[in-house]
Amino acid sequence: MSGAGVVFLWLLAADPASGPATSRDHLRRADELVAAGHAAEALPDYTQAIKLRLDNPDAWMGRGKALMLVGRYRDAIDDFDEAVRLEPGVAEPLVERGFAFGQAGDFRSASEDLTRALRIAPSSVRALALRGAAYAKLGSSGQAIEDFTRALELDPNDPQVRLARAALYAAGGQNHEALNDREVAVRLLPASAEALLARGGSYHALGMHDQGLADRSAAIRLNPTLAEAWCARGSAYFLLGEFVKAADDLEHALKLKPDYQEASDVLAKAKRALTPEPALAAVEAPAELVEQIAPTPTAVPQAMPPPAVKALPQANPKSAALHNQRGRELLYQGRYQQALSELTAAIEAQPDLALAYNARGFTYHLMHQSAHALADFDQAIRLNPAYANAYYNRSLARTAAGDKAGGAADEVKARELSAQK
Repeated sequence: MSGAGVVFLWLLAADPASGPATSRDHLRRADELVAAGHAAEALPDYTQAIKLRLDNPDAWMGRGKALMLVGRYRDAIDDFDEAVRLEPGVAEPLVERGFAFGQAGDFRSASEDLTRALRIAPSSVRALALRGAAYAKLGSSGQAIEDFTRALELDPNDPQVRLARAALYAAGGQNHEALNDREVAVRLLPASAEALLARGGSYHALGMHDQGLADRSAAIRLNPTLAEAWCARGSAYFLLGEFVKAADDLEHALKLKPDYQEASDVLAKAKRALTPEPALAAVEAPAELVEQIAPTPTAVPQAMPPPAVKALPQANPKSAALHNQRGRELLYQGRYQQALSELTAAIEAQPDLALAYNARGFTYHLMHQSAHALADFDQAIRLNPAYANAYYNRSLARTAAGDKAGGAADEVKARELSAQK
């Protein structure tokens, strides 16, 4: 055909007078609008395409996807129902309906659709990743990890699946596995603040605090408006005993996100740690480091018998209380060695002062000296079996030392004792 003939046919096809638009015309125009980022404007064309061809699964699929883009997931499910009915042996409508169910919060239905899709297309990475996410929401972590692992075998370079699997590994205490996935995710997404935050969490969980803080600082540089990044770094500073830095970061997080409950809670603890304690009475105990609890009960004063030949050395509660207070102030400032000296002096002055053992144990914990920390927490609990804060701190030290079961048991005990107060 000559060039002129081709031009003539093109003009004829483009001429409105050549006839009304077909279902295919509306579908093509709607797809172009979606591709250009105008999903809402595409809906009337999809609807017209459906009216002209009720048996066209592409039109139902197109409108369903557009509805999801504008957040109308329940309406999208209705359209995908039609697409599934028209093409029962095709995986894509089931995958998309499964995704819509998940977005609507119906994870059970999502997992069922995605399982059906995987029977048709066992190598669908999208179906595996989405079903893994659904299983995770349903609390089936093992099945979720299996799906994510299979998806990564098919596509090792999917950073979102890496991050999803890492989150499950971290929740299960598999911190090395989580770090491996997050390192790959950061390599694949070097400009992602979220990936850096996740990797920073793994570093902290493994005691690699310098690397963890570096990642969280890098996340802040990448996205200074991300409240979660400021909160994460502030929380890390708090756990490391750097309460001034913690408070600064947490206040910044709350400026960006005033209703950020986690940041508010940790900031309150940081401020409590930074607040100078009042002068102590002879046996008055200062406030606790992590949570306010009742002080250790003191013994009822007993009348001393007359000395036989030479008076035995007696505990000096007043001196112990002052050393304990100074030790805690030094601890709050991050001056750990000086804090240890003062808290040890408190224990020497009053060997049954559970408060001082607990504070010294927490100082050792922050210095990553787990054996000393656990010994002090054990003694604090022996002296006061109802000491909730000592149980809580021992749970941290046990977990850091690799005793996850013991740490979990101590945390449960701390909560039980706190609830009794």
